[in-house]
Amino acid sequence: MPGDLPKLSKNRLKELARLKSKKHRLEEGQVVVEGMRGLAQLQDYGVRPLEQYVTSGAKPLWEGVPAYELQAGELAQLCASEHPQGLAALYPLPEPRRVDFRRAFYLDGISDPGNLGTIFRVAASFGMDAILLSPDCVEVSSPKVIRASLGSVFRVPFATLDAAELVQTGAEVYATEASSGAPLADFIPRTGARIIVALGSEASGLSGQIRQSARGVLRIEMQAGMESLNVAVAAGIIAHHLYAQGRQFIN
Repeated sequence: MPGDLPKLSKNRLKELARLKSKKHRLEEGQVVVEGMRGLAQLQDYGVRPLEQYVTSGAKPLWEGVPAYELQAGELAQLCASEHPQGLAALYPLPEPRRVDFRRAFYLDGISDPGNLGTIFRVAASFGMDAILLSPDCVEVSSPKVIRASLGSVFRVPFATLDAAELVQTGAEVYATEASSGAPLADFIPRTGARIIVALGSEASGLSGQIRQSARGVLRIEMQAGMESLNVAVAAGIIAHHLYAQGRQFIN
């Protein structure tokens, strides 16, 4: 219980606070994760932290994991948000891994942490097998990405591939465009086909290399005169369509 827990030394607090920097996260291979919902989801996934940090009035989530009591101001030093909730935990960074897949997203130049995290959450919700990332996507292990994903970055396999490596997967690649291509509602993947749906940023869209290598182009039908959808919203619509169309392909 808080009050009976050990405190962290000032030096240890400084070490943990440095993990807010991408450079130090990658050097140490660790990240501090905050947010009660995300931490509870990670617990449900069976992903255990290395340490947990609580403020007065909060309780540790994990038994058998070292827990430390911090003042609210000390916890804020470790977390990306200005007003963190009363619990945070230290994890090894989520690691890329290549897996066999039947349904995957390819994300081309997604730079917004909230969008990337939400797409991971979408992928976990609708059974996408993997997320493939272009080299210029935002860092997956960013605390903002992890929080937006509700911990799904630890669950959904991901890997970084350039355009040439994407073609080498041998999967059918489908580009997405806002105003051209076949309606998503009519798209039914071939039985047994391995497919990748490529999504680009709202600012730049998909690279020419990705469009040229695509087997086809898909669009989400909308009311006339509407702007393109937020990429995370588009990912949710596409993932749900694939989920509904081919549950037999979902792990």
